[in-house]
Amino acid sequence: MTQSVSINRSGTTPYRILVHQEADTLRVKLIGQWGYRDSAAFWNMVLRESEAGRLKRVLVMFQLSEPLSIKQAHELARSAGTVFANKGIRMAVVDSNKRSFLNSQFWQMTSCTALCRRLTSCTVSCSQLFTQTKDAEQWLMGN
Repeated sequence: MTQSVSINRSGTTPYRILVHQEADTLRVKLIGQWGYRDSAAFWNMVLRESEAGRLKRVLVMFQLSEPLSIKQAHELARSAGTVFANKGIRMAVVDSNKRSFLNSQFWQMTSCTALCRRLTSCTVSCSQLFTQTKDAEQWLMGN
Protein backbone atom coordinates (compact mmCIF):
# COMPACT_ATOMS: atom_id res chain seq x y z
CA MET A 1 0.00 0.00 0.00
CA THR A 2 1.53 3.30 -1.09
CA GLN A 3 -0.30 6.59 -1.30
CA SER A 4 0.83 10.09 -2.16
CA VAL A 5 -1.42 13.02 -1.44
CA SER A 6 -0.62 16.63 -2.33
CA ILE A 7 -2.66 19.22 -0.53
CA ASN A 8 -2.71 22.77 -1.84
CA ARG A 9 -4.04 25.57 0.29
CA SER A 10 -4.46 28.93 -1.39
CA GLY A 11 -1.78 31.42 -0.44
CA THR A 12 0.55 28.89 1.15
CA THR A 13 3.16 26.42 0.09
CA PRO A 14 1.57 23.01 -0.45
CA TYR A 15 2.56 19.98 1.51
CA ARG A 16 2.70 16.35 0.48
CA ILE A 17 1.84 13.35 2.57
CA LEU A 18 3.34 10.01 1.59
CA VAL A 19 1.82 6.93 3.23
CA HIS A 20 2.91 3.33 2.83
CA GLN A 21 2.99 0.10 4.76
CA GLU A 22 6.32 -1.62 5.19
CA ALA A 23 6.06 -5.03 6.85
CA ASP A 24 4.10 -4.37 10.07
CA THR A 25 4.76 -0.62 10.22
CA LEU A 26 2.83 2.30 8.75
CA ARG A 27 5.25 4.92 7.41
CA VAL A 28 3.98 8.47 6.95
CA LYS A 29 6.11 11.29 5.58
CA LEU A 30 4.97 14.90 5.53
CA ILE A 31 7.00 17.19 3.27
CA GLY A 32 6.48 20.94 2.88
CA GLN A 33 4.81 23.59 5.00
CA TRP A 34 2.65 22.61 7.93
CA GLY A 35 -0.52 24.41 9.02
CA TYR A 36 -1.38 23.66 12.65
CA ARG A 37 -5.08 23.91 11.90
CA ASP A 38 -4.70 20.54 10.16
CA SER A 39 -3.17 18.65 13.10
CA ALA A 40 -6.22 16.71 14.34
CA ALA A 41 -7.19 15.73 10.78
CA PHE A 42 -3.61 14.62 10.10
CA TRP A 43 -3.37 12.40 13.20
CA ASN A 44 -6.84 10.96 12.59
CA MET A 45 -5.77 10.04 9.04
CA VAL A 46 -2.64 8.34 10.43
CA LEU A 47 -4.78 6.46 12.97
CA ARG A 48 -7.32 5.36 10.33
CA GLU A 49 -4.54 4.07 8.06
CA SER A 50 -2.86 2.13 10.87
CA GLU A 51 -6.14 0.64 12.08
CA ALA A 52 -7.16 -0.29 8.52
CA GLY A 53 -3.94 -2.25 8.15
CA ARG A 54 -4.17 -3.59 11.72
CA LEU A 55 -0.74 -2.12 12.38
CA LYS A 56 0.59 -1.49 15.88
CA ARG A 57 3.65 0.51 14.79
CA VAL A 58 3.68 3.92 13.14
CA LEU A 59 6.66 5.94 11.94
CA VAL A 60 5.84 9.58 11.16
CA MET A 61 8.54 11.67 9.49
CA PHE A 62 8.36 15.46 9.28
CA GLN A 63 10.45 17.19 6.65
CA LEU A 64 9.12 20.73 6.94
CA SER A 65 10.20 23.66 4.80
CA GLU A 66 9.72 26.21 7.59
CA PRO A 67 10.11 26.02 11.39
CA LEU A 68 6.99 25.65 13.49
CA SER A 69 6.04 28.23 16.07
CA ILE A 70 5.81 27.06 19.69
CA LYS A 71 2.02 27.21 19.41
CA GLN A 72 2.00 25.07 16.26
CA ALA A 73 4.42 22.52 17.73
CA HIS A 74 2.37 22.32 20.94
CA GLU A 75 -0.88 21.77 19.03
CA LEU A 76 0.65 19.11 16.80
CA ALA A 77 2.12 17.15 19.73
CA ARG A 78 -0.99 17.58 21.91
CA SER A 79 -3.20 16.44 19.06
CA ALA A 80 -1.12 13.30 18.56
CA GLY A 81 -1.48 12.41 22.23
CA THR A 82 -5.22 12.98 22.15
CA VAL A 83 -5.90 11.03 18.94
CA PHE A 84 -3.70 8.05 19.86
CA ALA A 85 -4.86 7.80 23.49
CA ASN A 86 -5.56 4.19 24.49
CA LYS A 87 -5.13 2.84 20.93
CA GLY A 88 -2.24 0.49 21.71
CA ILE A 89 -0.17 1.83 18.83
CA ARG A 90 3.55 2.49 19.23
CA MET A 91 4.47 5.67 17.37
CA ALA A 92 7.86 7.17 16.58
CA VAL A 93 8.05 10.71 15.22
CA VAL A 94 11.11 11.87 13.29
CA ASP A 95 11.87 15.57 13.02
CA SER A 96 14.50 15.04 10.33
CA ASN A 97 15.44 18.67 9.72
CA LYS A 98 14.84 19.78 13.32
CA ARG A 99 12.22 22.36 12.32
CA SER A 100 9.25 20.95 14.17
CA PHE A 101 9.87 20.65 17.89
CA LEU A 102 12.26 22.15 20.42
CA ASN A 103 13.51 18.76 21.62
CA SER A 104 12.33 15.28 22.53
CA GLN A 105 11.34 16.35 26.04
CA PHE A 106 8.98 18.98 24.58
CA TRP A 107 7.29 16.32 22.43
CA GLN A 108 7.12 13.83 25.29
CA MET A 109 5.65 16.28 27.80
CA THR A 110 3.13 17.76 25.39
CA SER A 111 1.88 14.56 23.74
CA CYS A 112 1.80 12.57 26.98
CA THR A 113 0.09 15.32 28.97
CA ALA A 114 -2.93 15.07 26.67
CA LEU A 115 -3.01 11.30 27.12
CA CYS A 116 -2.27 11.17 30.85
CA ARG A 117 -4.90 13.77 31.67
CA ARG A 118 -7.54 11.11 30.86
CA LEU A 119 -5.99 8.27 32.83
CA THR A 120 -6.05 7.62 36.57
CA SER A 121 -2.58 6.08 36.42
CA CYS A 122 -0.20 7.32 33.76
CA THR A 123 2.13 4.40 33.17
CA VAL A 124 1.55 4.18 29.43
CA SER A 125 4.38 4.27 26.91
CA CYS A 126 3.80 7.40 24.89
CA SER A 127 5.21 8.16 21.47
CA GLN A 128 8.82 9.25 21.09
CA LEU A 129 10.51 11.98 19.04
CA PHE A 130 13.75 11.38 17.13
CA THR A 131 15.99 13.29 14.73
CA GLN A 132 17.26 10.15 12.95
CA THR A 133 15.04 7.61 11.21
CA LYS A 134 17.41 4.78 12.16
CA ASP A 135 16.95 5.56 15.89
CA ALA A 136 13.19 5.73 15.50
CA GLU A 137 13.08 2.37 13.71
CA GLN A 138 15.15 0.73 16.46
CA TRP A 139 12.86 2.14 19.15
CA LEU A 140 9.76 0.93 17.28
CA MET A 141 11.17 -2.58 17.20
CA GLY A 142 11.78 -2.46 20.94
CA ASN A 143 15.59 -2.17 20.85
